[in-house]
Amino acid sequence: MANEISLRILHDTSLDCWIRDRHYLKSVPAGAKIRMCFYNRQEEIIGGMLWGHPTARKLNQQCLLEFTRMFFVNDTPPFVESQALGMARKHIRRYFPQIKGLISYSSTGEGHEGIVYQADNWYPLGVTRSAGWQNRKGRIDRDLSDKIRWTRSP
Repeated sequence: MANEISLRILHDTSLDCWIRDRHYLKSVPAGAKIRMCFYNRQEEIIGGMLWGHPTARKLNQQCLLEFTRMFFVNDTPPFVESQALGMARKHIRRYFPQIKGLISYSSTGEGHEGIVYQADNWYPLGVTRSAGWQNRKGRIDRDLSDKIRWTRSP
């Protein structure tokens, strides 16, 4: 499976739009710090990841990075998401040495159990509860269900 996919870092918001159009939430968080685009051997985009500062303000904003969105097309090699997470962590270790921890969330409302995180040796840190958020105008697809918070080192 090695070399079946390649990673490129993008420095514009084109990946945000690509993910937004395909992701079940139909939105992406503002202010991605790292945009990772994955390609197959034919140089076709097969997936993307967005990483940013933690949305939970009480978490350390300097040494933590939050994995905010991921989308991969259906026609990909087996386990491509786990392979991509490994590639992402390697990039973060190399180019962002100040980052000591990664966090992400899986939606219980969508039935996401965190299989991809488990396969990449993330561990569950607990369940976050919706704090009574209200959907902002134009964000009717916001997922207000409980989330499993996952974490691991880069």
